[in-house]
Amino acid sequence: MGTDKLVKLFTFCLALLVIRIVRTEQFSYVFLTWNLFLAFIPYLLIKKFKAKQNRFVQISLVAGTILFLPNAPYILTDLFHLRERIAAPMWFDLILILSFAFLGMVFFVLSVNKLLSIFNTLFASRLITSALKFLIMLSSSYGIYLGRYLRLNSWDVISSPIYLVRKMFFSVFDGNCNKETFSVTITFTIFLYLVFEIVASLKEATNTQQNELS
Repeated sequence: MGTDKLVKLFTFCLALLVIRIVRTEQFSYVFLTWNLFLAFIPYLLIKKFKAKQNRFVQISLVAGTILFLPNAPYILTDLFHLRERIAAPMWFDLILILSFAFLGMVFFVLSVNKLLSIFNTLFASRLITSALKFLIMLSSSYGIYLGRYLRLNSWDVISSPIYLVRKMFFSVFDGNCNKETFSVTITFTIFLYLVFEIVASLKEATNTQQNELS
């Protein structure tokens, strides 16, 4: 996707948010801009990856991308905030959140595409790349769970690593909450995987049609 299209979509998101603020005189959904910024970070990091970079820099960029990647599809869960309100019609709030979530998913797909391209170059094995793709979807989905239900974030890796590890341990091994952990994580893993595969299929179908017409 070209940068111009991303800018247009971003502008549309901001326009909706500004309209809501002006009409309602409320800042209820301003948090979407922060969430979108976090969704942009993995895309920004992986775009800086170059084949001729220092190996440490390459590893740092890939690790940072994977660490922040859950923030991209996380915006989908902001639909939890959707309520019937007097200040603004529900249909408007729905489009507002979906627009931010859609842009977040675009950043997710673009980031994963770049990661898989790098892995293909490094390992030259479709089996390894497929396994890594599944792990990326799984880790991103688990990250969504940690963010939405346990209220953790990517910064906790640096600011509160012990607390983060403790919460992750209990989310997996505590019988009172691991059912929810596994249910949310597995469902989102399947969803993200299907979205990515469908986007890839549409791209392939478009290329095929262009070749047939040329």
